[in-house]
Amino acid sequence: MGVVVGVSVPLRIAASATAVSFLIGVWLAWLLVNRQFPGRRELGVLSTAALALPAPVICYSLLFDRQRAWSWGMTAAGVLAATPMVVRAGRMALASLDCIYGNIGRSLGKSDWRVFWRLELPLVWRSLAGAAVVAFVRILGESLAAFVIAAQLGR
Repeated sequence: MGVVVGVSVPLRIAASATAVSFLIGVWLAWLLVNRQFPGRRELGVLSTAALALPAPVICYSLLFDRQRAWSWGMTAAGVLAATPMVVRAGRMALASLDCIYGNIGRSLGKSDWRVFWRLELPLVWRSLAGAAVVAFVRILGESLAAFVIAAQLGR
């Protein structure tokens, strides 16, 4: 197996898992910062709890049981590993914004969706982009390690 083939699969896994975790993580961060609901505190704890567990251990059955499910299992593991980092960075970035920006947008008749896209996201995109890069590198490292181990095991 060539080096290009050996690196292309983990790169695809890292890219797709980063995209999914970015979407889930930013939405979850916005929800935790801007909404009050029962179970909000527990959801915040649960959203960062995956940092304590190595993601390949969580998705072990998806990794090695079926050959075709290997990339899906690694993508799921990557999403589990990267989403907490995006949520934490997003929560810190969104919480650091002055609430007056959103209030002004809402007083002008803009929806929460429009306020997020037009006001809040342009102010915090650098923090979110940094979190996405860190998440991508973590997923790439874990998937490369799992790929090497799976190649050594002959799976």
